Amino acid sequence: MTRLNRRTLLKGLGSGLFAPFFREAFAQNGTPARLVIVMECNGIYPQTLLSMGARTALGASMIGTRHNFADVYPSTPLTLRGDSLSSAPCLGSLAASSGQISLESRAAVVLGLSSTITGGGHSTGTGALSCAVDGSAPTFDAVMAPRLKRSAPFDAIRLGTSSSLTPIVYQSCSFGPGKPAGILVNPTLAYETLFGSITGGAAAGQQRSQLFDFAREDVRVALSTFRGNSNERLKLERYLTSLDALRAREGLLMSMAGTVQPLLPVAPSANPLLGGTGAPDSLKWLEAQFQIATASLLGGLTNVVVLASGSSGFDVRYDSVIAGMGRHDLQHGIDIPANWTGITGVTRRHVELITKLARTLESTPEVGASGTMLDHTAILYLSDNGEQHHSTAVEWPMLLVGGNALGLRTDGRTVVFPRDGATGNRQVSNVFNTLGHAFGDSGFNTFGLEGPTRIAQGPLSEI
Repeated sequence: MTRLNRRTLLKGLGSGLFAPFFREAFAQNGTPARLVIVMECNGIYPQTLLSMGARTALGASMIGTRHNFADVYPSTPLTLRGDSLSSAPCLGSLAASSGQISLESRAAVVLGLSSTITGGGHSTGTGALSCAVDGSAPTFDAVMAPRLKRSAPFDAIRLGTSSSLTPIVYQSCSFGPGKPAGILVNPTLAYETLFGSITGGAAAGQQRSQLFDFAREDVRVALSTFRGNSNERLKLERYLTSLDALRAREGLLMSMAGTVQPLLPVAPSANPLLGGTGAPDSLKWLEAQFQIATASLLGGLTNVVVLASGSSGFDVRYDSVIAGMGRHDLQHGIDIPANWTGITGVTRRHVELITKLARTLESTPEVGASGTMLDHTAILYLSDNGEQHHSTAVEWPMLLVGGNALGLRTDGRTVVFPRDGATGNRQVSNVFNTLGHAFGDSGFNTFGLEGPTRIAQGPLSEI
């Protein structure tokens, strides 16, 4: 995708049915902003994100086969600027190669953050993105989605992979207590859900719209039989509001079809990543989901994307990296060299998919603002439980890419905070505070439900 192509495609959005929405988007105060969260299941080991410069700065005790290093973290925050991030075991794809631009100066590694309120273990469920006990609070994507939606048809798109055979899982994202947000873990379903109105043609779109119209008319007739403010009437009014929103989205998607169609990835039936029999390879399915997410961002279908790898079941398979072994058994054999090679291979593949997305956004100019789409997109990569297979949630290694125009200091730095329990330790919630500020909310300081375990509110000045 070249810069000229997207600018030409999006130029057409300024006329026709979509024109009011287009004008509304750029009439809003603030710069364009997007959030992409990529979450790997069951641990990202600190070793995988540590550059040679960071290893040297933390001391010779870094040498060896150990994977966690909190005992040598500094007593005050350490910031290494201009670090060669690609020298880390799993960050090689940040470097320039084969004509690809370098992303080393567009990324930052953050180590030492804690989130013990989540409990750690194999997975924290919604805790990783809520900084709260599983299921007790909304996740960051749900909080940001309505703020960043603007004129996009979807407030957020949540995709992923799972060892579960169900097409939708509900373990990683949440709208609030008792309100899980579904993640589409079947790429075929995701493709049809997001692009069905666009790929089905005008006749199919009109049929879908007519179905919504019929349903809305039925509800209006039913409402005419109710008097006052009965509970039944209230339920029908809410249902009608939902139908109105879906009908409006359908119309918006139809109006965008000509623009989005050229951006679509290959259909699932022809996608070699989804072929074969037996249990799916989670990394291949994840790549297909990245393709869907990329098209959705480029086409303006959403400004918030979650890609949850291994959501609802950490025993996903990675046959393209290490055949015949699920994540659980792979982790339990971490001291076996082949297993550690497999674990790092899985994390490395996640980063490769992130860098491919980031380079696509970097090569695409931002419409309505200076710079590229990557300048206005914050990509956060983290685990769903912390630093290892049986996590204690005392450390949460992270990679940030992009978002420079939003004020993020993703300039090739590594930041290491004091370990959990030490003065100066900071928490995962502080990263979300930081992102909230980057997205224009200067008062976004209290996200998370850590209660008395909250150390300090507000953004991290280091990033």
